[in-house]
Amino acid sequence: MMQISSSVRVFTWFSLRKHLEDNLINLHKCTNLHFVKQIHTQLIKFSLHQDLYIAPKLIAAYSLNSHITSAVNVFNQVPDPNVHLYNYLIRAHVRNNNDNNDDFNTSLAIETFLKMQVNGVFPDNFTYPFVLKGCNGRKWLSLVKMVHAHVEKLGFYGDIFVPNSLIDCYCRCGSVDTAMRFFLGMEERDVVSWNSMVGGLVKCGDFDGALKLFDEMPERDMVSWNTVLDGFAKAGEMEKAFDVFERMGERDIISWSTMVCGYSKKGDMDMARMLFDRCPMKNLVLWTTIISGYAEKGQVKEVIGLYDEMEEAGLRPDDGFLISIWLRAPNRECLCGCLDDGFCVFSGMKVKKDLVSWNSMIHGFGIHGHGEKAIELFTRMNAGLLYVKKLSYSSPHFTGIAKQMLCSGAMVECQNLC
Repeated sequence: MMQISSSVRVFTWFSLRKHLEDNLINLHKCTNLHFVKQIHTQLIKFSLHQDLYIAPKLIAAYSLNSHITSAVNVFNQVPDPNVHLYNYLIRAHVRNNNDNNDDFNTSLAIETFLKMQVNGVFPDNFTYPFVLKGCNGRKWLSLVKMVHAHVEKLGFYGDIFVPNSLIDCYCRCGSVDTAMRFFLGMEERDVVSWNSMVGGLVKCGDFDGALKLFDEMPERDMVSWNTVLDGFAKAGEMEKAFDVFERMGERDIISWSTMVCGYSKKGDMDMARMLFDRCPMKNLVLWTTIISGYAEKGQVKEVIGLYDEMEEAGLRPDDGFLISIWLRAPNRECLCGCLDDGFCVFSGMKVKKDLVSWNSMIHGFGIHGHGEKAIELFTRMNAGLLYVKKLSYSSPHFTGIAKQMLCSGAMVECQNLC
């Protein structure tokens, strides 16, 4: 009995350990914060949370879930962190900085970078690209130059990834001239080096310089073509963009979407539609782009027709698509007083209408003095959508409707709803 019991205990422990190891393989990719915390708890139980292979995965997982405090706590519990662990924490700070669009976490990344050297841990070829990725804007330029001097002193030019990161960072910090001097002085360049420099020239508006450098490239990939294409399109230089587009031997969905979007923003829907029809690989992004273009122009029939075609093609719009269209089509039509056309778009939707769709139409009726129609539509929404029953009448949604009722003079109806 004792031997059997002992065997069972050993097998159970082994199974739990094996299960934990299986979960650790892709832990750094996990986007379920609750699951990450569960694994972390088990790791502490097995005294594995300080392991120099496991701790980086935990830091990456917490960073991916925007839980930087927990990532820092994991790091702080490791008694002798190595360069690999420092790199993961620097990367976590930079990722969090990009997600929140602020510079606070870049400062923490720099602080970690300096701290590791104070503690006798030397940076490697991965450290510098992670640090540089967090620097955006001229205020970081002096720091970038300091990092550059560090790279040169320690001889990390041999890893092409490091000098490429410097080119990209100098461009993002507004020092394209410095990036160009460094680029021209490089003994070895790859396609990423060229793309980074061309992209930097495009971002600063030097399209002639970008095109000249682009034509000098010994080899080009799809990123090369799309970088130039996107630069011209965003600048409204659609003739130049079209010339580049015609030169492309191969095009991907980004190429087609860039052109359709560029012509749509210029108001040339004929060219946008021609390119859309020619595209052999339409996805939801491309459909959204062309439909939004027509919606911006107030061409309701085209919006409805394309919407139906998209559904027939088997593509189901997501919330982002509906928001994009309803912010352009029904609101635009309603704000212009074209309520019939706006309501036509609303009624023509074949998919289940969400709260954004209903609210757009109610808003249109309300601000144009059609209080009774707005209330009728609100009543229909409330009766037909189960999730609206959970909606409090004190919510911003209902408050906005009430204000529209009052503006239209529908005082009695509004009081009845309340």
